[in-house]
Amino acid sequence: MTLPKIIYDKNLKVLMDSMSVSIFIKDADSNIVFMNQACEQAWQVNFADVMGTDGGQLFPSEQQAFFLAADKKAFAEKVKVEIEEWIWNKSLQQNRLYVTTKMPIYDALGAPLFIIATTQDVTERKCSEARVQRLTHLYKALSEVNQAIVRMSDEQQLFPLICRCAVEHGGMQMAWIGQSNSDNQQIRPVAKYGQHLDYLDKLVISASADVPEGRGPVGSAFRENKSIIINDIDSDPTLSTWQNVMASCGWQSVAAFPIYRNNQPFAVFCVYHDQKDAFDESAISLLEEMSKDITFALANFDREAQRKNDETSSRLAALVYETSSEAMMVTDASHIIVAVNNAFTEITGYAESEVVGLSGVILKSGKHDAAFYQAMGHQMRLTGKWHGEIWNKRKNGEIFPNRLTLNTVYNEDDSVKYRVSLFTDISQQKQDEEMIWRQGNVDALTGLPNRRMFHQNLEQEIKKSQRSGLPFVLMFLDLDDFKEVNDSFGHAMGDLLLKQTAERLKLCVREFDSIARLGGDEFTVILSEVDNLKGADRVIEAILASIAEPFRLKDKQAFVSVSIGVTLYPNDASDADNLLKNADQAMYAAKKTGRNQFSYFTKSMQEVAQKRMRMAVDLRGAVHGGQIWVAYQPILDLKTGHIVKAEALARWTHPALGAFSPAEFIPVAEHTGLIVDIGQWIFEQVILQVKRWQQVYRTDFQVSVNKSPVQIYNKMSRYASWGHQLMQAGLSGKSIVVEITEGLLLDANEVVNKKLLEFRDASIQIALDDFGTGYSSLSYLKKFDIDYIKIDRTFVSHLSPNSDDLALCEAMILMAHKLGIKVIAEGIETEEQQQLLIAAGCDFGQGFLFSEALPADEFEQFLLKSSGLKTSGWH
Repeated sequence: MTLPKIIYDKNLKVLMDSMSVSIFIKDADSNIVFMNQACEQAWQVNFADVMGTDGGQLFPSEQQAFFLAADKKAFAEKVKVEIEEWIWNKSLQQNRLYVTTKMPIYDALGAPLFIIATTQDVTERKCSEARVQRLTHLYKALSEVNQAIVRMSDEQQLFPLICRCAVEHGGMQMAWIGQSNSDNQQIRPVAKYGQHLDYLDKLVISASADVPEGRGPVGSAFRENKSIIINDIDSDPTLSTWQNVMASCGWQSVAAFPIYRNNQPFAVFCVYHDQKDAFDESAISLLEEMSKDITFALANFDREAQRKNDETSSRLAALVYETSSEAMMVTDASHIIVAVNNAFTEITGYAESEVVGLSGVILKSGKHDAAFYQAMGHQMRLTGKWHGEIWNKRKNGEIFPNRLTLNTVYNEDDSVKYRVSLFTDISQQKQDEEMIWRQGNVDALTGLPNRRMFHQNLEQEIKKSQRSGLPFVLMFLDLDDFKEVNDSFGHAMGDLLLKQTAERLKLCVREFDSIARLGGDEFTVILSEVDNLKGADRVIEAILASIAEPFRLKDKQAFVSVSIGVTLYPNDASDADNLLKNADQAMYAAKKTGRNQFSYFTKSMQEVAQKRMRMAVDLRGAVHGGQIWVAYQPILDLKTGHIVKAEALARWTHPALGAFSPAEFIPVAEHTGLIVDIGQWIFEQVILQVKRWQQVYRTDFQVSVNKSPVQIYNKMSRYASWGHQLMQAGLSGKSIVVEITEGLLLDANEVVNKKLLEFRDASIQIALDDFGTGYSSLSYLKKFDIDYIKIDRTFVSHLSPNSDDLALCEAMILMAHKLGIKVIAEGIETEEQQQLLIAAGCDFGQGFLFSEALPADEFEQFLLKSSGLKTSGWH
């Protein structure tokens, strides 16, 4: 029999070997006559060892019989046969899902010659599809839960719906929420949904009978205050007691998540799935988000109840706030009316102009005798107060019952100054308005981030602050008397007021600050990179003034104010939960001082300001005093391993206080304008060093220099341009790379555009630092001529195969290369990170894996010592 042409055609064989798909050819007797390199690699076999055999040694006997039958079918029916089958891969020692296509080839007389087969491993793709489907279900469940929180008023309504969402929308087989008893010894279900609910009592009794020992996932989650994830029930030794029960239900995976109330374990949210490995990192994150939503909702229930109590108490004490259900009338010591509110007019029919100056007796109905008023007057003289039911008369003569509260405001000599009457028409009881805008999906109303996005923004702001060293301010805002607007004008007008509030807040902050609506009348503002606390105070004052302006609600006019709690990161707290709690507590303190106020969580602002002032004074003499020096960190060409660049980094060693972090003194230098002189001095040092290193090391060596936005915007600089200084030193503009931040491009104006063009005209290249952490946008990458982007270390520090950070790095590298931009990865600390970045096509890298930042003389020694080396790491 003639062998296939590929055996003889060298070019065709090279082509087949270059293909990533596995290809093999069998003759009419199903014996292997050709196998490409991809096939050999996939099955870890040499073609010479299987040539002329049917390949039976590669597969279990039952699968080999199946494949031979497929060969016969293809020859007999003269059709292409496609097979999708789980196959045991002996070399990998695991089952893998393969798609195999077999195409029969015949000679001119129709006799079978060969079968050409291709095989592709689709295991990961199928698993990925299943994972996407699971996550889609969970996203839908989480969305349903968020919407439910808006509607629900307590856990008796919320918990059953949570369980139903987890099953119907989240793909779980069964879900339940268990609550501990008074002594935390047992957890009993308070809500459940799904299949096999009759087995739940058996599981609960055995799994949580002794919570302190944490037996089972439910007890462990409650006792240890953490999520318990078991992705293979059959093989987990901690579930030996309950494996038979769970197996009878068809459950393969189980997960339990603690729920808190008042910062204490309160309940457990538990879900079961019929697949192994159902809870990967993303699924766990979504389910934990769901449990956090429950915790947050419980806190909101409690807080709303407390808020209502506080508002009622404040209203009765201050006697100055109007509501739609209570009319207010103020009279002097002679019972002459001096003021009434809108509710008074609505209830009695009297306009303010009609009653001011008249006696309060105009409301008398005639239904009470003299003894009634004498008893009222006696109590008022004794206590200054009276409360009870009374009949009054409207302007139209109608008599109506009302509940009246009388209070007295005294002069300093204890004589009566005013009598304040608060009364409610109890003949027309009003239904309480539906609870206003709780946590959940409320973005459509204001266009602001919702609570979930706020938490993401807050976590990102913390990371950003940790990198830059600049603090930020978190404000918690609560509208005063917003309920009265809703009660008076209805929710449509209240919604309009919230929209207008959002627009007013936007006008009070910078474009890159963050505003969010947590729900109801609660908002948050994050003031990013606050290096001047006076600026934060100005924003707060602007917000207070803006919200206090009248709101035009179609044909209505409303007045509200706002109470603001303020906390500072990192002075007051280092994590998101405590920051939000601090801001919330500060807001309540502001509200208790009389509304339309703001309050800081601590008084550390003054201490910080004093420290910054002392640092600014010391910094003025630091440059000329020889305290400022330049460190250099190498940047490697990842393909060759050669050091081709370095980044110049400012350092300050105080003679008495020691080393200051750049994150501490650079913001002070920028605020005071000293960064201009410091930046010039650093640039002069860099010119000297890069000139020498181009002579002793390599002629194309570059040094990156950070350029502060303050330097860019400085119009009064007495220094020549960097391009001119390089030319005077006999250096090419390509000797220097200017590093700028994304925020500078975001706020780019004529000054910024002109400065960037000056760099370009001088052949000075531009690098975009901290790329991906804030305002990354294709629009300014296209608009400005950027040579490098520097992937921020937050994406590099957690690099691992199949991680989200790796996917983001690969995407940024691909995008940059498509735009003709080179990529530098910062913060490389491990061999694995380096290899992953090389595989992703990253051009350059820097980090502690190669070297820390060194003084110029040590850097030069390191540079010369490492020249010619191509190994992956030096220390």
